[in-house]
Amino acid sequence: ASTDNNVELQIRGVEFNTHDILLDGMPGMIMMQNQPTNYISRMEVVTGPNAVISGTGTMQSAAGFVNFVPKKAEDKPTFDVTESYSSSRYFTHGIDWGRRFGKNNEWGLRVNAEADAGRPNTPREDLKSRNIYVNVDRRTMHSKTSLLYGYDASTHHGMPEVLRISNANWGTNVTHLPSASAVVKNFMPSWALIRHTHRVYTFQHEQKFNEHVTGYVKAGIMHRDWPGYLTSKPWLTNDEGDYTLSIDGSSTMGKTDRRVFMTGVKLNFHTGTLHHAMTIGYDYLSQHTLSTDAPGTKSNMTGNIYRGLLTDPGAPYAPEGHWYVSGKLNNRSIVIADALTALDGRMKFIAGVRRQTIYTRGFAKTGALTKTYDKSATTPTFAALYKLSPRTALYASYAESLTSGTTTPNTVVNKNEIMPPTKTKQYELGAKWDMGDWGTTLSLFRIKQPTGLVNAANYYVMDGETRSQGIEWNVFGKVAPRLSLTGGMMLLNAKYEKTDGGANEGNRVFGTPRFSATMALDWETPVKGLNVYGRILHMGNTYADSKNRIEVPAWTRFDLGAQYLTEIDRCPTVFSLMVYNVLNKMYWSSTTVKWSDGGLMLNPGRTFMLSATVSL
Repeated sequence: ASTDNNVELQIRGVEFNTHDILLDGMPGMIMMQNQPTNYISRMEVVTGPNAVISGTGTMQSAAGFVNFVPKKAEDKPTFDVTESYSSSRYFTHGIDWGRRFGKNNEWGLRVNAEADAGRPNTPREDLKSRNIYVNVDRRTMHSKTSLLYGYDASTHHGMPEVLRISNANWGTNVTHLPSASAVVKNFMPSWALIRHTHRVYTFQHEQKFNEHVTGYVKAGIMHRDWPGYLTSKPWLTNDEGDYTLSIDGSSTMGKTDRRVFMTGVKLNFHTGTLHHAMTIGYDYLSQHTLSTDAPGTKSNMTGNIYRGLLTDPGAPYAPEGHWYVSGKLNNRSIVIADALTALDGRMKFIAGVRRQTIYTRGFAKTGALTKTYDKSATTPTFAALYKLSPRTALYASYAESLTSGTTTPNTVVNKNEIMPPTKTKQYELGAKWDMGDWGTTLSLFRIKQPTGLVNAANYYVMDGETRSQGIEWNVFGKVAPRLSLTGGMMLLNAKYEKTDGGANEGNRVFGTPRFSATMALDWETPVKGLNVYGRILHMGNTYADSKNRIEVPAWTRFDLGAQYLTEIDRCPTVFSLMVYNVLNKMYWSSTTVKWSDGGLMLNPGRTFMLSATVSL
């Protein structure tokens, strides 16, 4: 379930959101909310043990990571203009310009900019956003350097929100889930608001000193500003569909500043018949969170999920008050990792260790220290791969990771409280088959991680742990001369263990399905330049709450698309059409994040996107 406020993802039943996404290998540079991707050349998704690889993040997932790799200027000049239109009158205008200069094209400049406006999906919703990303790079025989600047801003009114079902009401006033196809598409007032600005500056340099030693340094600054935040999540109160909604204008603004610095050396050498690719590095990340303490008014509303909002007093008064630092995070670590290759490449072994210290502090409006955690841990990673044949390989891995604690949701008594860091353990066994044009993998995994839950007194507390184990199968590549296949499926058993008093012992982790699958086909048709693709997504039934009382039905969605490459006045042109949820199936979904215990998100119906890109 995702809203503009919270883009929530899941890898192997372990939650993470856009805070966890790496930017060109650097943590902490991406912010919450929907992210522009026009400046991204590719997205790398890595599942499995990753603490040594992915570095020191803010709230990184122990189950894997996503890395955004920005576009850089290519040897061939780029000047693309894109116009897009999507359902409900939403327009996007974008440019992508790139050139290389100097001797041997050693200097490069890539500029991506985009502006969009309109109604994205639902009634009373309006979104305006803009961004510009500039990437300057230099490459020589012995070095690579890049400097990235990015700015994006958006103003989002009337955005849909999660529908919360009070545990106190479930089983009494609320006895069943409402039909997703019968409810209105938006429960929020048109004045509900999320406004943000995001600036990022990154610098990277890699220097090859000789054939055995390469040094690197990475540095980044990220600033996020919420000048407007007027939203909340409605509460369903009875089977007739009535809900209440209260939006507070107090302390609605926030700022976040992050700094990241990473440096180290990569060593490439042999000892006897063993080849070593060793990394020795130091990572540092800091985060300062700022809040305001200005008192505002509160707007209390009522509505009905079958009829919409019934009473609306208008937006609350939301003044800007005194700014104060409400939280600080310092995350330091030293990493040593060695990737060994033996037996003519048939045997590979990775051994790594990260010594990490996480220091978090929470502050009151007066500046007084309210919470502090200072935790250190040495977290190892081990992995081994053996090629039984040129096509078949077996592998095994074990990893630990230390993750900084999150803040508690604003729906509990101890809202915005900093939680302690947590340590995660993950095991994996698997096999890989390389069939030339296509490949497949099969993995068995087990992840154990401390967790937080809302107790009977409505306090968010650390309570037991989650144990996620399962089987994952993936396939990718060209399975026929004109047909490519990408997809996979997962069987997952995620449960709560060691919970306080056994209250949730053995319950399935809310938001996690026992079975999920995705499969996509790309067909290169006999018509020159025309590709057609389709995708099917299936999510098994889940529970919306940690008590496992609110069951969410399984859903299946079909997407279809086409792309046509042609020329107009000798300019290469690409027309693209994508239709999401072709059958217009309405369904509820849930997530594993802390604020969604007892919450559901209504997914949009059929949505189409049409775009044209002209290369000048």
